[in-house]
Amino acid sequence: MVHSLPLVLIAAVSPVLFLNASRVVEAAGISAGLYFAGGAVLCLVALGIPTMGLMGAATSQRVAADLASRGVDLALALVLIAYGAWQVVRSRRNRTGAGATSGTKDDALPTGGHALFAAGLLGMITNFTSLPLYLSVAQRIGTVTAPWWTRALLLILVIVVVATPVWFPVGLRAVAPKHSGIRPETRRRIQTATQRISIGACFLGGAVITWHVLRG
Repeated sequence: MVHSLPLVLIAAVSPVLFLNASRVVEAAGISAGLYFAGGAVLCLVALGIPTMGLMGAATSQRVAADLASRGVDLALALVLIAYGAWQVVRSRRNRTGAGATSGTKDDALPTGGHALFAAGLLGMITNFTSLPLYLSVAQRIGTVTAPWWTRALLLILVIVVVATPVWFPVGLRAVAPKHSGIRPETRRRIQTATQRISIGACFLGGAVITWHVLRG
């Protein structure tokens, strides 16, 4: 839990997915939002189960499992930090057009159940900030000495938290439909801050993973 909780909370911060899910719900209702969220959740399930299973099956001894897990964590931390650095370089090169580029993924969402499902799947699989953090947690769960059902429950809880940006707009629309919309000015502020949030999440997540690796 000490290793996983901070990473899961950071991975759940995804402004682009949240904005897209909100637009889907506002435009087409709860059923459309469920299709979009279903695609994103399928991505997490499809990547999380093999990651957890491979770590549990490939390393039968606790010490070997811990060493392998640290190696995977270090690789994921380097990916996160490198992606964060790439975003910093790109933002400096395109500083004059930063406001426009931050909102490109929030344009022209598809219609129809299958298309929305595919959009949710693509949105999550290209979420290069959240996925390394999620995979770090999933592979750690695979090394835990616990019954399979306990690890499965932990993975389900992690998926629920990481997928918050896509299911929260649906839940809000169902519970409080009058307050589920996002004001245009609020949406613009989120779009403007998207890249800064992503860069911060990359460096913070990479630092947390590295700290756990060095701490042992």
